[in-house]
Amino acid sequence: MFFNINYRKMNTSIKKKETFGMKKIIVSFVVLISLFMLASCGASPSAPTAGVPTHQPTATTAPSTSPAVVATTPAQAKLPPALTPNVVLGPQACPVALAALAYWEPIISPYAYGGSHQVKLVSCASMMGNPSLQALVTVRRLDAANTLDVFVFTNITAARPAKVFQTMGLVQGNAKISGYSTVMTAQADELSALNAGKPVSAMTADLFREFKWSQSAGTLVQTVFPGMFPDLTRFQAEADQAQVNQGHQPWKLSATQVATTLAVSLLNWSPNSPTTLLSGGGAHDGSAVVRVKSSAPGSGSITVTLSRLEGTTNGGIWEVVAVTVPGLSITSPAPLSQIITPLQVRGTGSAFEGVIGKVIVLDHFYHPLGQASAIGASGMGQTSFSTSLYYQSTFPAGIQEGILVLSAPSNANGSIAAEVMEKVLVEP
Repeated sequence: MFFNINYRKMNTSIKKKETFGMKKIIVSFVVLISLFMLASCGASPSAPTAGVPTHQPTATTAPSTSPAVVATTPAQAKLPPALTPNVVLGPQACPVALAALAYWEPIISPYAYGGSHQVKLVSCASMMGNPSLQALVTVRRLDAANTLDVFVFTNITAARPAKVFQTMGLVQGNAKISGYSTVMTAQADELSALNAGKPVSAMTADLFREFKWSQSAGTLVQTVFPGMFPDLTRFQAEADQAQVNQGHQPWKLSATQVATTLAVSLLNWSPNSPTTLLSGGGAHDGSAVVRVKSSAPGSGSITVTLSRLEGTTNGGIWEVVAVTVPGLSITSPAPLSQIITPLQVRGTGSAFEGVIGKVIVLDHFYHPLGQASAIGASGMGQTSFSTSLYYQSTFPAGIQEGILVLSAPSNANGSIAAEVMEKVLVEP
């Protein structure tokens, strides 16, 4: 999810002649600079500019293991290797002098909130997609909320590095650089089911966000992790991968077990629901497609598409990137969209006495923020629907990652017969 930026290096030497006067030297230098600027303005960039991620899932396409510039489909759920030569992804060693926390105190002081604070972390990476290094600097406020302020600087070896990103006031906050050189943050959602009613000193960091460099915006912008389960964000997924690497929760290395666990956890299906591996899923595969069939009377099945975290076939955990059902679909908004209430949702499904099912927005805990009935354009059989959905986010301070669900009930007992799911960014 990074951008290929080519920089043209130009070395200009100016030979001083002893017979020239100072005035002539200055005039010659100005002329050379003017010619350089004209040439630079006329050059056409060879790299693509940033775009808004789009994501069009299908019911039968498994994730590809080939790299892509932007995660646009379940087949492109992982981020690519760097496209610019000599770019290393992930955290890198900072220059020795710059790694000292005290070095950054006078640099962040103009941007700090003003109270007592400490520089807690300095970490470097090529966040802009070129070989230059940027620095992530976190500042801990000395308060009961364990508040964190986060800054990213470029031109870090200059006397005055340039600030290109900041996010302030993260209660119980944390931040680090991901394996793909994005910035991942953690903070307490003060209104979530976990933290509501608690003093800030007792709150837990339960909301995770990810920011990537946008060339067009000139800063880092919030992005979306394509995974939905067992991890909703990259922060959680990388932490899970570290746990699995230590021998914990080995079921996350099985595509079929991950798909079954999703059906049990989010659809309330039986752990004994029949599961069929349709494609991939092997020890050396980067993708898998699994069908899980409900064992309840009058219920159907779901098709679960999975991808290895970061495309790592050597022990990478499985992440669900799409849940689809033939004949049941959300056609708008598209997956990975940024949604805002009231949300207009369109799709298709099989109606029974006019009702196809329910459309639900889930938060970062998979808890419903709002729902609406999906009423078919015709009363019976396969049809389309369009409905307005109102929701209330638990995180009014910003955008959280969530899931948009279309759930179809069983006519036998009202349980979930089938469900489609897509990843979204939920605006407050």
